[in-house]
Amino acid sequence: MQLRNLVRRHKWRLRPIKRAVLPWRNLKRSAVALFRKPPTIARSTAQYAGVSLMGARQIHSAERVPSLPHPQADSKQAAALSKPAWVFELKEIDFWGRYGGSVVTADNCLLADLSPEVWGIENHPIFSQFRLPKPRPLRGQTAIAVTPEAAGNYYHWLIDLLPRVCLIRSSRGFESFEGLLINGSHAHYEEASLRALGVRPEKILYVDARDRFHIEEAIIPSMDHFSKVIAPWKIERLRALRDSLPRAQSTHPSRLYVSRKRAAVRRVINEPEFEKILHDARFTAVELELCSWMEQVAIFSGAEVVLAPHGAALANTVFCQPGALLAEINTRLGFRDYYLNLAVSSGVRHRFVEAQPRITTSSSIRAMENEDMIVDRNSLQDFLRSL
Repeated sequence: MQLRNLVRRHKWRLRPIKRAVLPWRNLKRSAVALFRKPPTIARSTAQYAGVSLMGARQIHSAERVPSLPHPQADSKQAAALSKPAWVFELKEIDFWGRYGGSVVTADNCLLADLSPEVWGIENHPIFSQFRLPKPRPLRGQTAIAVTPEAAGNYYHWLIDLLPRVCLIRSSRGFESFEGLLINGSHAHYEEASLRALGVRPEKILYVDARDRFHIEEAIIPSMDHFSKVIAPWKIERLRALRDSLPRAQSTHPSRLYVSRKRAAVRRVINEPEFEKILHDARFTAVELELCSWMEQVAIFSGAEVVLAPHGAALANTVFCQPGALLAEINTRLGFRDYYLNLAVSSGVRHRFVEAQPRITTSSSIRAMENEDMIVDRNSLQDFLRSL
């Protein structure tokens, strides 16, 4: 645990190395093209008309998503459209499990929207990998829900991967499939959430960059991981999952303070100083690392106010009731609008509670977004009085 936390606190130092990725990858791509024909690129699977596509069904259309005022902007952002949700049925595809997966059809076409790459599809490593893993055949029908960043990241698991599994369930159910391909870290919440969706453990096959398959028949839901908004249908599916879970017998507090004192970064270091203030305001402190996934769902579903430092645990906001308040503690430099966007789509109110970064002599601008924080006592009391 200490080693993992040390790596997380200092991994920003490796970011300059990324500048060398593209030139090196382009050089390799030219070399690979000498002995292996590169696939062509199809930008949209819905518009792809090749030999592999057996069916394309739109499950949810694009929806208008309103906006909330950005805490660091003077004007309100314009409303935006979410991405439509599709389920594709493909035959005789080549699937490589790296990152969010890559899909190459029988006519050697790379489906861009099902083969995500942070550097853009033209820079996908399938073009520059000297040696791809040997493909293993998968007979029958296989469902694929491999999703970018989902392995080891609770936010992307909950908000991106699980809704795609919901699309698979509503399209075909799970019994007709030989297996479900996903990427994960075998965390406790992965098993618990998949079990809640009705996926039997023996159906699950965890994959990564070492895995490549030739799949006879595949069903793959679309992705929207690069979208600036969170599709409302995701909120509906996850809340339907919440409502399908057994009701907890015990009651849960209506005002939560989520502590990150066991985390590697973005901890509130003066947290002990305001424990009494929070207690007097009827807040209950929780450490979600000590809770099961089912307990986390139950805790957030009953919360009226959630006060918490920025972190993946706030993805649980999706389980709050509409009208609840999410008060997100963060620094101005470290603020990212993930949970502002989630609050918008969830019908949850959002407040930014500003903290100051604890700057160390080794800090840089790139590290400050993950700095531990100091919350001003007076600012906290002003927030509590406003409730």
